[in-house]
Amino acid sequence: QINVLQAKKKFEILDAMLSFMHAQYTFFQQGYSLLHELDPYMKKLATELDQLVIDSAVEKREMEHKHALIQQRCSHGRALLSFHWQDFSYDDSKVEFNVDAPNGVVMEGYLFKRASNAFKTWNRRWFSIQNSQLVYQKKLKDVLTVVVEDLRLCTVKPCEDIERRFCFEVVSPTKSCMLQADSEKLRQAWIQAVQASIASAYRESPDSYYIE
Repeated sequence: QINVLQAKKKFEILDAMLSFMHAQYTFFQQGYSLLHELDPYMKKLATELDQLVIDSAVEKREMEHKHALIQQRCSHGRALLSFHWQDFSYDDSKVEFNVDAPNGVVMEGYLFKRASNAFKTWNRRWFSIQNSQLVYQKKLKDVLTVVVEDLRLCTVKPCEDIERRFCFEVVSPTKSCMLQADSEKLRQAWIQAVQASIASAYRESPDSYYIE
């Protein structure tokens, strides 16, 4: 009886294996049928994908070309701006100075001043030459800050070896002040105004200067 039972088990195992293989066959056969129906659609998608890749490459090249053109135009524009800014003709009234002005102000206007701190920052201030002094204000109604107390004791010179254009330096025995004008014409006007103020101060009180 035990032998009969063991023999039956062998057939049951084989039957189970065959059922399993049949199930596997049916599963993959159905999967193949479904995917086979999708084959034309997948081929269509593959063709569209190839075209998308080509279009993307063309668009990328066009964008790179446009970017290069924009950079070229910007560089050209900056060069033109720099050229026109340097040669821009200001009104003579804005760059003229008068050492005999009734209000005592020889010249005034905005200049950039380099700070004396470690960061060497540049700040825009309203400068003026008056009473043989070089002074500035943060705003027009602020208290005057004296940069040079006596212009007769200082010199002025243009500065070319610096990171900014149109710069000039006012040097006194105790300190120096680096300034930047908005154009070459304004820089020359400020330098001439300082030089004229020095000469005027010498004429006004030469004796007291030599005594000092």
